[in-house]
Amino acid sequence: MQLDLVLEPDTPGRFRELGLLAEGLGFGTVWTANHVAGRDPFMCFMPLAEASSSLRVGPIAVSPFELHPVKIANQLYTLNEYSSGRASIVIGGGGGTVIGMGLKPGRRDMMPRMVRAVRECVEFLRGAATERPFNYDGELYQVQGYHPEWAPDDSALIYVAAARPQMLRMASRVGDGVMFSDVTLPRMEETMTVLRQGLSDNNRDTSTFRVSNLYTWHVKTDREAAYREARAKLFVRGMLEHWYVSPFLTPEECSLVEESFPAFAQAYIRNSPDVEGVPDELVNKLVDNLTWIGDENDIDRIIEEMRQFKAGGVTELAIRLYGEPEQSIRLIAERVMPALR
Repeated sequence: MQLDLVLEPDTPGRFRELGLLAEGLGFGTVWTANHVAGRDPFMCFMPLAEASSSLRVGPIAVSPFELHPVKIANQLYTLNEYSSGRASIVIGGGGGTVIGMGLKPGRRDMMPRMVRAVRECVEFLRGAATERPFNYDGELYQVQGYHPEWAPDDSALIYVAAARPQMLRMASRVGDGVMFSDVTLPRMEETMTVLRQGLSDNNRDTSTFRVSNLYTWHVKTDREAAYREARAKLFVRGMLEHWYVSPFLTPEECSLVEESFPAFAQAYIRNSPDVEGVPDELVNKLVDNLTWIGDENDIDRIIEEMRQFKAGGVTELAIRLYGEPEQSIRLIAERVMPALR
């Protein structure tokens, strides 16, 4: 199983430093989140792309509703050029970024024809890398005479951000891989069943199709500090949707989480471990089931969970780091990576 890292957007110099550390320790890809007010993820990767030699690099997740597929292609293939063919990208329908841009009012609202838009974006990116000049005549996007003579060949990897059936089936048709986000072990079997059926229906080679799951790492020497960090970041763990939390919460607890969603959002904005109106026991229950949490005594348990993900069909784990990333990178390389080889 390949271990990848998702690092908090930071200065290009910091990215270079952490990325080279990750490369030297054997990680496969360094990803970064695409925040509404974050540094541009493509530009932050440029120093690392030039300095590294084997590490893949790319952003999670870019939506065609925030950036036209032509502009995504220009940025992706520029990064691919700088990295000598090691660029990756996750294309998604758009979560917090499109909400922040005022393109949809809330987390339960879907963008119009979202699956179609993501599919056409991936189809354009794929065609733009293999046909020169390239014309694309989709229902939502039309491009004529796209001819990036400078761009490398079809070596960038294109993942689709998906967890639910329609997006999974589409991803199995057009993507190099799929990236789940915070899909827990109780939901893995049903998710993989849909994906495998899609791959079979589309005559895709399951041995080469990449299946990644983004999961958050909050493991520290100070156990209480780990919980404080995890509690503050809960808002973005599957956006606390009922589908994610219902396997391990009672119906009453699920209702309270739903009613308290604004409080989780405020805790995230304040970077605070305190969620107003929600008992600490419930917040900790969410943390325990949606993240890898604890101190070094919990690593063996976490490794066993990772093995279960692998047995379920996950081929890559995109491990999301927050504070003290150097310590986490070294700890994962020392304790986790050898156990999963």
